[in-house]
Amino acid sequence: MGKLLKFAAAAAGLALAATSPLAAQATGGVKLGYINSQRVLQEAPGAAEARSTLEQEMAGWQAQLKAMDDSLATMMQQLNQQSVLLSADAKKQKEDELRQKQGAFQQRAQALQETAGQRQEALMKPILDRVQAAINDVRQAEGYAFIFDMASQAMVAADPTLDLTEKVLGRLKAAAPTAAAK
Repeated sequence: MGKLLKFAAAAAGLALAATSPLAAQATGGVKLGYINSQRVLQEAPGAAEARSTLEQEMAGWQAQLKAMDDSLATMMQQLNQQSVLLSADAKKQKEDELRQKQGAFQQRAQALQETAGQRQEALMKPILDRVQAAINDVRQAEGYAFIFDMASQAMVAADPTLDLTEKVLGRLKAAAPTAAAK
């Protein structure tokens, strides 16, 4: 999706110039189209399975973090209850233990966030590659100079007859058995 957004942003200026009446006359008419990448990614074959897999894995990671958070809360509550009864050295030791545990929690949370990001990228990359290939296929097969992304909100209005979302989805769905066999 990053490639789509970068392409749309880079091409936006060119498209504005290319869509002016004088530019269209000079270039013989530039063929433009657009897609809704959010819809394409939502409906792309394999996307629902990838999201489901990621959600299941994240549930396990979130359970780990919740257990660590609960443990921290218990430690903090015990320290607050016992702080009046503890000596200064014992209180300092408990506070140090709590800080160490908080640091470990933060490190684990950051590591799990990085793991989740990497896992999401690994699950979505093949889908994004197929989406990009389908967009390129539609562009080449039908002679479009530019295909923009409506989901990036770079366009404020467009002719619905230029919407290529269904064509891209059709290519993706037609290629799905081939992609699964690879």
